[in-house]
Amino acid sequence: MGFIKRACLYCYRQRLRTLILFLVLTIIATFILMGIAIQDASVGATADVQTAIGGKIILEPDAEGNSSGQLNQWGGITYTYDGDLITEEVVKAISKVDGVVDYNVEDTGSYYGSGVDFKYLPAALGLSYTPYGESSSYTATLSSEKCSKFQSGKYKLLEGRHITPDDKHTCLISKELADYNKLSVGDKVNMYSLDSDSIAEFEIVGIFDGTEGTSGNALTVDEIPANCGYIDYATMFELFGDELDGYQQLVIYVEDPVSVQNVYDKISALPELKGKTLKLTIDTDEYDIVATPLESLHKLVNTTIVIISVVSIVILTLLLTIWIRGRKNEIGILLSVGNTGVCIVTQFFTEMLMVALIAFASSIFFANLLVGRVSAFLVSKVTTGTTNMDVHISMRYLVPVYMIGVLLITVSVIAASWTVIRLKPKDILTKMS
Repeated sequence: MGFIKRACLYCYRQRLRTLILFLVLTIIATFILMGIAIQDASVGATADVQTAIGGKIILEPDAEGNSSGQLNQWGGITYTYDGDLITEEVVKAISKVDGVVDYNVEDTGSYYGSGVDFKYLPAALGLSYTPYGESSSYTATLSSEKCSKFQSGKYKLLEGRHITPDDKHTCLISKELADYNKLSVGDKVNMYSLDSDSIAEFEIVGIFDGTEGTSGNALTVDEIPANCGYIDYATMFELFGDELDGYQQLVIYVEDPVSVQNVYDKISALPELKGKTLKLTIDTDEYDIVATPLESLHKLVNTTIVIISVVSIVILTLLLTIWIRGRKNEIGILLSVGNTGVCIVTQFFTEMLMVALIAFASSIFFANLLVGRVSAFLVSKVTTGTTNMDVHISMRYLVPVYMIGVLLITVSVIAASWTVIRLKPKDILTKMS
């Protein structure tokens, strides 16, 4: 009788042991399968973060050593930057650098406008230092979608669209301010700037939310986030053309954070930046906030799979050792009739493998039931809610599960069989008697 037939007959006769072994192997495979799925999802999520966020390089004036101080009327010293600003020539040169996918300007509080035909949400002081009341601050930008509060998710566009580099005389306002004045996308508002002593008309191209409940005990209207919005930078050049020689800061977006240093070196070597009092800084903070926890999760899952494998070997070895020692009679007879130790160990391995084939396939069902909760728990503990992962159990994950499973079974069978198989038939029969 061949070892395969003997293995089949043993599994059939010892149905309770076969059932116990099936349950143990199913549990082991389920955890390994979930680990592989979560690991794969974390790798995919990291790749998505690289594409979605990318890397950032900041170009801004270098004030150190390029500022002059003057005594003001209050006896203090006011410092003025005397160096270069970021011109359109510099921006165009940077946009052509290989690896640069986009750029943006976000000049917070660069424009203060009073509502000529609309009102701001009131503040405690109720100041009125212009003919049209108090002014609120606006962020001048080339692309509002890439501004920090929209990128972080604090603000979300509800209606309309974002400001683009081609826009002129456009603005974004908060939903609170829009509701307060019954304004909607497409309406036009007029604002008075005390700095330029002029009235400018703006079309509302978008309305955003995220300012609700942040007013607090504001003293002035510009301290209320709902009163603060965004305008296009083209209007800034129109209103303050004589005073604006360029941008105060340029955010340069790199597609892959991993290659940000290479892009940084290329930008630094541009002739348009030679001799300019401008400095470049690599900024990967936004990427690191999301990617670092994902990498930690990836390492945690790898460690967990290793621990599960080691524990599985120990459990399987203990079970097999107990069962194999109870089969000394069978082993002794098989050895006495000429079967080799290798042949007997192969039979034990075949018994395990037959059960494992069914158990590993069954683990797909249980893994699908549990993987959502397990992955959500790990993400909440490791990534502190910075990202979400869509984890699915795929049939292709069975290949590594079977490979790992066969390795675990092989080690367990050899470890459990060694103490018995190394004995001679005479020794085994003597102990039996």
